Order: sequence, then structure tokens, then C-alpha cells
Amino acid sequence: MHKIYKVKMFNRRVLRTKVLQVLYASYKKDENSLKKPENELLFSIQRSYDLLFFIILLLEDVTAYANKITDIRKNKQVATSQDRNPNLKFINNRVTKILTENEIYIKHINENKLSWDNSPELIRKIYKILEESEVFDIYMNQKDDNFRNDKRIIQFFFSEILYNCKELYSTLEEQSIFWISEIDFVIIKLTHIIDNIKRGRPETVKFPEMFKKEDDKEFVVNLLRNTLVNTQEYTQIVKEKVLNWDVKRIADTDMIILLTAISEIIKFPSIPINVTFNEYIEIAKIFGSEKSGVFVNGILDKIIKHLDKEKKFVKTGRGLVTKIEK
Repeated sequence: MHKIYKVKMFNRRVLRTKVLQVLYASYKKDENSLKKPENELLFSIQRSYDLLFFIILLLEDVTAYANKITDIRKNKQVATSQDRNPNLKFINNRVTKILTENEIYIKHINENKLSWDNSPELIRKIYKILEESEVFDIYMNQKDDNFRNDKRIIQFFFSEILYNCKELYSTLEEQSIFWISEIDFVIIKLTHIIDNIKRGRPETVKFPEMFKKEDDKEFVVNLLRNTLVNTQEYTQIVKEKVLNWDVKRIADTDMIILLTAISEIIKFPSIPINVTFNEYIEIAKIFGSEKSGVFVNGILDKIIKHLDKEKKFVKTGRGLVTKIEK
């Protein structure tokens, strides 16, 4: 028997980022209900998960379009020898077939009613760019027809053609506000999936689960909930540590990062302090301003030492792995 390995779609940093996005949208709004932001959070995660399968569907539709164009060229009144005897290597790509014949993929597409039917121009545009690329030309004309080359062209399709297609980003932005910031992450996930596919072994397609463990879902929901419930208390903690600085002048993004970090430190005893500290500094560098990383680093360091001194948190189990520098 083969050991089954579960792969998760979202690591904890991505989940933290999802929480921050929902908090940013609700920040300074006078809302008493937690249900709405929780629903928005879970919907955001679900839509990001859908995008993985939606992008594979785009590959399937571009392949179908390539097949359609091949038939049109073959049946032209003045068809060339190349038109009559088309190169079907891309259309019959074995990696594409393994991906698009996967039961999990088919089920997800059907159940969530994902479709590119309203984007025929995008499909034509993508195929045109692909067909005119040097990499595609080399692939189609290689005498060595092997599975490795099939992998390479599909990875090129995802990581170069789609990654650099402005029209794709525009289309995704129109369809879902959650997708535009997720496409790069999803493309990386897809290249990893393709890396692991073995020739003639469709079972080697390992689509990640939305949550690897149930505690990932609990983590993300509780992090959002705790931050919202304790916003005033945590804001006061920040105020006390920002000397000679009007808290109103702190960028909303930086403030939300600090509030969420405090929530994690106090409410999640199994997460080591250094993990929380480093994660939110990195998030600040990515989503904040040029100086956010340094700012969050300095203030969060003071806050951690203050919370430790006041015994505001207790770490247990894995959370005891690291200690605070006194």
C-alpha cells in the first residue's frame, strides 16, 4: 500500500494574510456581528481554492481551441501540406490529459460551475501568444517526443504565458475581487503539482486540500474573531508603545498587522513567539509601505516584551520551543 500524503493549499502565512484582508475591509466600521466577516473570510479562501482549478480549466479550453483551429486549417480550400498533416503534440499533451481527466478536477469544475465561456477572446489571445513563442516552436518541432517535454511546455504555459498575460489579470479582476492577488500564488502551486506527475501514473496528480488539518480552519477563524473582539484593547497596547507618535498617523495596514500579531501572541499558546514575530514582519514588508517592516519590527518587539512582563500570555507545547530575549 502507498502512504497517502495530504498537501494543503494554504500555509499559515497565506491564512494570516487572508485574515488581514478581511480585517482591513472592516477596519473602523461599527459592526457588532462577527458572522459577516467570518463568512467573507471563508468565502475568500474558497474562491482562492477555486482559482487553482479554474486556471487548469483555462489550459483545457486553450487546448480545445488549438484543436478547433487545427481542424479549420485542415479543411481550408487551399490547405498546405502542414495544414493537412497537423502537428498534434500540444493537443495530445499527456500532462494536460492527466490533469483534465482527474476526477477531483472534473468534480470541482462541475460542482462550482466554473467556466471560461464568456471569455473567448482571452482564450484566442492566450493561444496566439503561446503559438508564436519560441519555446512552443521548439517543443512542437522536437523529434524527441517525451513526457519531460510535455511537462516543460505546460509549466511554460502557466509560469510564462499566463503569468505575463495582462488580459488574464483583467478578466480575473472582473470576475472576483479575491482572484487578482492570488494568481501568482496559484501558478506556483500548479508548477509544483506538475513537477510531481509521473508518466502513466494519473494517481500522482496531488491536488492540495483547502485545509490540511481542521485546526488550520480553526486557526484562521479564531484569529479573525479574536482580533475583532479585542480591537480596542489591542489598540491601547499599541498606543502605549508608540512613543511620540500619534496612533492616528499609523497606516491602517501597519495597525491591523500589529493588532493581529497581538491577537496571535495572546490567544494561541501553541504558536512560538518567534514564529509570530517573524511572520508579521515579513507580511508587513510585503503588504505595507517601504518602512513598514522596520516599523512593525520595532513596535512589535516592545509589545512582546511588555506582554511577557505583564504575563499576558502563556505558551504551551510547541509554543515553548523559543523564548523571548530579555
